[in-house]
Amino acid sequence: MRDGEWSLTYPGVSLTWGPADLPVVNMVAPDLGDVETRADDADRPREDGRAFGSDFRGGRSITFELGVFGADEADARSTLADLARAWRGDAVRRSPGAVAELAMRHAGRERVVFGRPRRFASSEAEISEGVALVGCDFAAVDDVFYGPAEDSRTIGLAPPLGGGLTGALAAPLTTTGTSDRSAVLDIGGELDAWPVLTIQGPVTNPVVEVLGLWRLELRTTLAYDRSVTVDPRPWSRSVLLNGGGSLAGALSRTSPRLAAMGLPPGSHEVAYRGTDETGTSSVRFAWRESYPSP
Repeated sequence: MRDGEWSLTYPGVSLTWGPADLPVVNMVAPDLGDVETRADDADRPREDGRAFGSDFRGGRSITFELGVFGADEADARSTLADLARAWRGDAVRRSPGAVAELAMRHAGRERVVFGRPRRFASSEAEISEGVALVGCDFAAVDDVFYGPAEDSRTIGLAPPLGGGLTGALAAPLTTTGTSDRSAVLDIGGELDAWPVLTIQGPVTNPVVEVLGLWRLELRTTLAYDRSVTVDPRPWSRSVLLNGGGSLAGALSRTSPRLAAMGLPPGSHEVAYRGTDETGTSSVRFAWRESYPSP
């Protein structure tokens, strides 16, 4: 992307606008919107003041005032139709939880927000001269700006070293390996990042622990060709098998709520444990850096 460019992307749509050399131009700087705070305050009974509870931040709405410029009326109408079609969001609005990506770049910094295109109002007062004006909004799922690309780290589950047999032994003989592997994640950004975990079988009762923060355990067995994705991002919050089906019920009672799995910036030691006879199981961490402003 170039500085000043914005783009809307979702399946089947990729639209870019902003600078004056593009057919769709930002007429004024986009309004990043206010973020509502939902306060859980209460009046103190029979005394002055208030008691603070938990505060929750809503999602922001980003407002655009766009100009559509064409070589003539037909050209302007064609560009306006493409813009209107993209802003309908048909591929995401019919699916609960589905989101589009709104990307931007300023001073060399690329950021992304997730949400859906919403309000769209156009004026054709000057369409005969190849000009149309559009006012439109993008509703973000939260108030966070994310990095443009994912960071990731994969941790394998190697079997423990050992050797020899000790008696007394009884037939038939079987072996299993309970393994433990740790690594360090370096989380950049300025706010907590959401780690998406993909656990690849074969493994029984996999455990993923971020030392000092949380310990997630799935009480299940994954075959060699199965995986489960634990996605704590605000627009997903799911535990899904590849090919469909929820495994949320397999989370142990001591596992964290998905909404509590954010990782603050810095270095974190993570451990992956489980029972695997082959030593080929792994967990993949994927996350985006998070920022309070673009």
